Amino acid sequence: MKCEECGRDFHPSHRGSPSKYCCGACRAKAYRKRRKQQAKAPAKRDAPTPAAAPTPSAAPRLNGREFDRMMDGSLEDDLRHVRDRLKRYLDDPSTPANAIANISARYIIVCERLHDLAGGDPLLDIEDETSEVSDVGASIV
Repeated sequence: MKCEECGRDFHPSHRGSPSKYCCGACRAKAYRKRRKQQAKAPAKRDAPTPAAAPTPSAAPRLNGREFDRMMDGSLEDDLRHVRDRLKRYLDDPSTPANAIANISARYIIVCERLHDLAGGDPLLDIEDETSEVSDVGASIV
């Protein structure tokens, strides 16, 4: 076989993939040449560049307090998170027995606050519809 770098004849070792080069020096020289050509060629991009990215000046300026308010979750989300964590602690068998009473009391308080925030139970707000029956028969006469 002929070396792809220097053109000299060589005998391949017949191990692994077929050899292209006669020695390590030719292989290293070919690698440096490939690397140099890749550096000269501009990098191809598959995806087109975005048209016009919004400029930071277009965004409204926020002070520290407004930013904190924007990043804060709602009270209802926080209460749901606390409720889920407390429920997980109650269900966990490794929770100490002396902590269960305190955890369950806090769990009930959080559930009640969530219930109040949601506006209560809509089914309990339905007024009993007592249909007034007027004596229709008497008016026909």
